[in-house]
Amino acid sequence: DKTWKHEEKKGSGEHRRRSGGVHNARRGSGSRPREWSPDESDEDCPPPSLSDENIFLSINLLTFVFTEKMDSSTFKRFAASMDNILESLDDVDLTAADDDEIPEELLLGKHQLSELGSDSAKIKAMGIFNKFSSSKLGKILNILEKNIQDSVKLSTLLNHDNDSMDEERLWRDLIMERVTKSADACLTALNIMTSPHMPKTVYIEDVIERVLQYTKFHLQNSVYPQYDPAYRVDPHGGGAHTSKSKRAKSSSHKQKVVVTLYSKVCDIVSSISELLEIQLLTDTTILQVSYLGITPFFVENVNELQLCGITLVTAVFSRYEKHRQLILEEIFTSLARLPTNKRSLRNFRQVELNSSDSDGGSPFIQMVTALVLQLIQCVVHLPSDREAEDEPPKKVDKDVFITNSYETAMRTAQNFLSVFLKKCGSKQGEEDYRPLFENFVHDLLSTINKPEWPAAELLLSLLGRLLVHQFSNKQTEMALRVASLDYLGTVASRLRKDAVTSKMDQKAIDRILKEVITESDETQQLQRELLDYLDENSETEPSLVFARKFYIAQWFRDAASEAEKAMKSQNENNENSNGHFEDVDSTGEIMQRTEARKKFLRKVLRKSHSSSLRTNTVDYEDSCLIVRYLASMRPFSQSFDIYLSQILRVLGESAIAVRTKAMKCLSEVVAVDPSILARLDMQRGVHCRLMDNSTSVREAAVELLGRFVLSRPQLIEQYYDMLIERILDTGISVRKRVIKILRDICLEQPDFHKITEMCVKMIRRVNDEEGIKKLVNETFQKLWFTPTPNHDKDAMTRKILNITDVVSACKDSGYDWFEQLLQNVSYCEDKGVNSGRLVACITTLYLFSKIKAQLMVKHAMTMQPYLTTKCNTQNDFMVICNVAKILELVVPLMEQPSETFLNTIEEDLMKLIIKYGMTVVQHCVSCLGAVVNKVTHNYKFVWACFNRYYGEKCALSSTLIVIKDKVLELLLYFTTHEDEEVQIKAIIGLGFQFIMHPELMFVQDVKILYNSILSDEAILVSLKVQVIKNLQTYLQEEDSRMQEADREWKKQAKEEDLKEMGDISSGMSSSIMQIYLKQVLESFFNSQSTVRHFALSVITLTLNQGLIHPVQCVPYLVAMGTDPEPTMKNKADQQLVEIDKKYSGFIHMKAVAGLKMSYQVQQAINGPKKTAIRGFRHDDSDSALCAHLYTLVRGNRQHRRAFLISLLNLFDDSSKTEVNMLLFIADNLACFPYQTQEEPLFIMHHVDITLSVSGSNLLQSFKEMKKKKKKKKKKNSDEDDEVVHRRKKSGLCDSDSDMEGEDAVMDRLPENPIPLLDFASASQGILLLLVLKQHLKNLYGFSDSKIQKYSPTESAKVYDKNVNRKSKVHFNPRQTLDYLKSDLANTNLSYETKRNIVKQYLDFKVLMEHLDRDEEEEEVEASANARNKAITSLLKGSNEVTTEASCCSGKMQGLLKGKDSAEDSGHMNETVKSMDVIAICCPKYKDRPQIARVIQKTKSGYSIHWMTGSYSGPWAEAKKRDGRKKVPCVDTIKESEIIYKKISLTSGHKLTNKVAQTLRALYAAKEGAKS
Repeated sequence: DKTWKHEEKKGSGEHRRRSGGVHNARRGSGSRPREWSPDESDEDCPPPSLSDENIFLSINLLTFVFTEKMDSSTFKRFAASMDNILESLDDVDLTAADDDEIPEELLLGKHQLSELGSDSAKIKAMGIFNKFSSSKLGKILNILEKNIQDSVKLSTLLNHDNDSMDEERLWRDLIMERVTKSADACLTALNIMTSPHMPKTVYIEDVIERVLQYTKFHLQNSVYPQYDPAYRVDPHGGGAHTSKSKRAKSSSHKQKVVVTLYSKVCDIVSSISELLEIQLLTDTTILQVSYLGITPFFVENVNELQLCGITLVTAVFSRYEKHRQLILEEIFTSLARLPTNKRSLRNFRQVELNSSDSDGGSPFIQMVTALVLQLIQCVVHLPSDREAEDEPPKKVDKDVFITNSYETAMRTAQNFLSVFLKKCGSKQGEEDYRPLFENFVHDLLSTINKPEWPAAELLLSLLGRLLVHQFSNKQTEMALRVASLDYLGTVASRLRKDAVTSKMDQKAIDRILKEVITESDETQQLQRELLDYLDENSETEPSLVFARKFYIAQWFRDAASEAEKAMKSQNENNENSNGHFEDVDSTGEIMQRTEARKKFLRKVLRKSHSSSLRTNTVDYEDSCLIVRYLASMRPFSQSFDIYLSQILRVLGESAIAVRTKAMKCLSEVVAVDPSILARLDMQRGVHCRLMDNSTSVREAAVELLGRFVLSRPQLIEQYYDMLIERILDTGISVRKRVIKILRDICLEQPDFHKITEMCVKMIRRVNDEEGIKKLVNETFQKLWFTPTPNHDKDAMTRKILNITDVVSACKDSGYDWFEQLLQNVSYCEDKGVNSGRLVACITTLYLFSKIKAQLMVKHAMTMQPYLTTKCNTQNDFMVICNVAKILELVVPLMEQPSETFLNTIEEDLMKLIIKYGMTVVQHCVSCLGAVVNKVTHNYKFVWACFNRYYGEKCALSSTLIVIKDKVLELLLYFTTHEDEEVQIKAIIGLGFQFIMHPELMFVQDVKILYNSILSDEAILVSLKVQVIKNLQTYLQEEDSRMQEADREWKKQAKEEDLKEMGDISSGMSSSIMQIYLKQVLESFFNSQSTVRHFALSVITLTLNQGLIHPVQCVPYLVAMGTDPEPTMKNKADQQLVEIDKKYSGFIHMKAVAGLKMSYQVQQAINGPKKTAIRGFRHDDSDSALCAHLYTLVRGNRQHRRAFLISLLNLFDDSSKTEVNMLLFIADNLACFPYQTQEEPLFIMHHVDITLSVSGSNLLQSFKEMKKKKKKKKKKNSDEDDEVVHRRKKSGLCDSDSDMEGEDAVMDRLPENPIPLLDFASASQGILLLLVLKQHLKNLYGFSDSKIQKYSPTESAKVYDKNVNRKSKVHFNPRQTLDYLKSDLANTNLSYETKRNIVKQYLDFKVLMEHLDRDEEEEEVEASANARNKAITSLLKGSNEVTTEASCCSGKMQGLLKGKDSAEDSGHMNETVKSMDVIAICCPKYKDRPQIARVIQKTKSGYSIHWMTGSYSGPWAEAKKRDGRKKVPCVDTIKESEIIYKKISLTSGHKLTNKVAQTLRALYAAKEGAKS
């Protein structure tokens, strides 16, 4: 049996290592890597405790054993075989044989090699191979090498190209036989080389190389393709499949011959790892060995080989320092090929704990994790036993050696983690390392605190630091930051879990300490127990030797670190005299303690095998407790606070992904230990994130709170307010999360005193988004309408009281939501104590009856006595009204009710009608009507009572029609009564009559009455409201009637004629609404909110019933969306959304009309006040009144653009739109919720177009208005052209040199002021557009160049980036507001006003010159600067300019007070030289700043070369056109016009911030002095 042989061989190898003298000492206690000498023997270091007599006896016994082994049949048989082989091949020259052709005689037989293999394994186990002649063994090894070479390149895979299957099998059998022979040759050679105490001559490099070559080839070409389909090559060249798809499609069948080969290869790999311990190999060989050991980890289904690989790679990693980096790199390059399916993911089985407290970790980890942990542990080496007994002076060197060895392991771990984590950034092609790293972290967490894996704690400790560094660094890639946070959250939650559970470990630790021999130091005692456990178990698990060394080195370094810290703190304290002696004492104690620990560890090091004499070592479970207890004193276990504070710190990050992940990490921690949220820093962090801008962050914060309050019910009160606020959150996911938490609180804490409020809040979400609606329905289905287990009366009572309390709480806000909930759920016996509770109970029952009246049929008899309640309070009236409403719904459904019951109801109702007022009468008449019309048909009773009621007797023979007409006539008469109350009651009566006889609404008198009341503004508001209420009630009743008809139709659907049904129910209500629709819609323009409210309700009902075409209502609904009352706004917006869903395009069609109507509604609301009507809400948001309209239109690019262009066209002078409406539209355009850059850029682009067209028309109309100019001497036109051109090119606006100045225009103004007023009015549109453009530019931070570059024909993706809004940027068109305030149209024009209009005209003219030019590329910026200055001049009344001027003048005053630097004073004391750059304040130019370069000094001043630029932009020398050439723009100035000398431009030819600031102040001061 292969497994048995493998175990036997492995066991014998271990036996050899334990009994192998010095070699065993090296192996056991971990010497420095050095070459082992075969001459060393057991006798070199005899145990010091044995006497000479015992030694003599031992030697005799050993001699006897060896003699017996050599006499064994196995030894003799192998010796005979070896002699036979050598004798038969005596003449063959082994060295002369060609590598390609092996002589046939050198190839041994199948059985011969098989026998050699099994015999050699037994002789190796006996340890007597060294008794053979080394020369013979060398020859045999050379022969075996040729036998290995025979099949070193033979593939065992079937070749399907052969003609027949028989041939194929024959070939396969032949090949397999040769391959198996070579495997036996490999095993024989390795058994010889790995036997104890072999001479150096047997370690033949060629043989080792050949074994490695054979193993590598057959792993790659025979074993891997059979065991893992990802390694198979398609012989037909179809290599397009990925490894995952190959694995998914393959079968698990393996060829038997390959299974045999696999078993032998595992033995070979194990033997190679033994060879590594004995013999130092060359670097080339070690590279091949490393490859053999690492590749199996990335192949599936080769678990045994992977276990052998761990031993092999660990042996290389431990002994060959130069190869460590190469091995790690090899692992990294292959990581992406790690198995990912769960079945083959974790195959390394750990020892399992028996107790339930096993941390929930998996008993399995990945093979690659086991490998990495072993590699880090195997790096640690300790001084050998012999070295440990050296003279004391060498102790320091040993201490340093141990510490350095541990630090090497730390560096290895750090290197591995940092490289692995870096690969977890963005996905690299198909390779995603994040799941791999996540698996690795989970493995580490399941191995921590296990005695065999001390490196897990080190790795997690380093990982924690690394993760904190990664996510704290903002330069790190976002994906990696988020992943790092995620991993740290997992680690932190595990840390917290350990901290919580480890409190229970103390009793177990005390028990362990009592069971073992007591020492003074508990820690040392536990350390000794752990090391003894590892020592004892290393016989069965050799890798525990590395774990033991690692623990010793770790504790040694901890002791050294503690001593260093103590010395450091003492040195720091030496500087302070206070308390110095106490510090020395404490430092001395620490030093003494650490030295004692080091001494203990050195002692343990020497006595590594003494534990074999003990029998009472701890078991695995206790060893895990010890490890956890000892680890709790190390930094990693104490790093939770650091991790938590780092996670809390990034809660304030700007990146949403980081904040969200941080909240989720905190949530993980809270799930483990909710008490963490009691910390102040946690509370602050969570509170802030509840108000975060991002929905995902808020959701994570709410989830965290939910976990907390459910696990700590006593603290629900503390966090309740924060939680309940979020039910109105704008994020759907947040609202859902809150509802789920509230539901859980209601179910788990039914006695919480705010349950009623929570239910009310949840019910109000019943008309929310579909998912939330469903969640609310499910919540109340579970809460109220799920049967109580075992008919629990208390639970039932609690449910009923809860429902009634909720109904009572809904009293003020209305029952609409509750009704909607019951409708959705569509499923109480009343027990009232006080009157308030009774009202709530009966109201609840009414609501149930309204939704499903059948529920109350059985209880109708119970309800009837309540009709006789004595009415003393408001609550009593409520009871009667609700009982009447219940009976109205329920009695018609009763089957054969008793006569007595019906008579009693009729009498009670009639008494109530005669006795009480309006409210009771209304409901009782309605109830009596239902009972009489549908059940008793007792019309005589009703008629007699009403005759008595009205005090007149009418003939009973009167027909129904006469009564109907008579009632109508009577009610119409009372509508003209002088008393308002009587009129209202008459209209109410009409409303009730029209419900029963809607055809009466077509009567001419009724139409005249209704239309006159609705359209006449002088009519009382209460009458208007009542008429609209009548229409509303009619529509509601009609809706109920239609639903009832629909239910009936469904019952008889098969028998009815569909067309006939449609004819019967069609038209009536639609025709009625068509008559009154116009007047109802016009009621939106009423100043009273109640009128608007009821009008909107009527329109909503009309639209819901589909009585009219919705397009005619769209503009009115848009207008109502601007209503200041949120309920009306939301209702109108909701209707628009519904229309948009059903009829896309309708909204866009009427959008502009809607915006104009919005203005009219705002006019009506503001009434006769003379304030300007603004288009935004006067709250913190500054949102546009028509923002919702824009959100509906913006989704379609074509519709959005058409809408915006239509609005901008209204600013055209030809549209003659009134100024206040333009202001209203501009407000909306300024405050619309733009989302992408394209939207504001599109507006600014079209503003420019509108300006150039409308502006030109406006200038032309002003010119035509002026009186003809008197003829003057013609100016030199060339000179004039040059001046204008220079102004254009250099960006200097010369208004004085213009064709006409202010005075000239003033002289030519006409007598009639109307054209001037028209210009002033028309110019407001242009000014508004200019302010709008400046506002959008400032609000969204666009540069002039970006606006200029924008083209509406470009791809939408170019400008599809989200906009960034600046805060506190408000739209304030001061000039337009002043114009509206001054009301110029109705006042006489003063001279000053006229002059201002003229100045505005001239500024406007300058602006138009800059807008209409054809610029060359290099002059675009200069032109933009000139244009901006012209705009500033036009808008100088606005806020921004005023603020800037005051700011500049303030700075100037500061400059004048104290000229503390030459720069602040403009270097005015210095001399101007040629080529200096200077600033000028020349009165004939308006530009600011005026910069020029000095050419030379002249008699009157200076000759200068003008420059063009701006405060923030670059400066260049200005040029003008002279014919076809461009020449410098030269001028002369006086010295007194210079305001700043010696300007130093930056490398980008710009002004420094300091200079720009000073120039602003200087110009402001000059302007101030002038004015």
